[in-house]
Amino acid sequence: MSYDLLLRTFAGLAAVAIIGTPAIALVARKAREWFATIQPTEEAACSSISDMRTVLDLASRLRASGCTDGVHLCQQLLDVMLAQPEEKK
Repeated sequence: MSYDLLLRTFAGLAAVAIIGTPAIALVARKAREWFATIQPTEEAACSSISDMRTVLDLASRLRASGCTDGVHLCQQLLDVMLAQPEEKK
């Protein structure tokens, strides 16, 4: 392999890389968007500990202000958050 052929091959590969970079970036962005859409939905449905702490904080504030109906509703919300999700049929 001569030095001239090696230099031309390298220049050709560099030109393809420079021209193909926007297309590669577009394909990578589309792939990331597609992967984001196929995230498991059960994780989104599960309540996190921080959400439950927020509801508990709200319930304690409502209890301090004397709003028993609000405290009862917070308890119902916590019951729903702690309930096991039903299996899909």
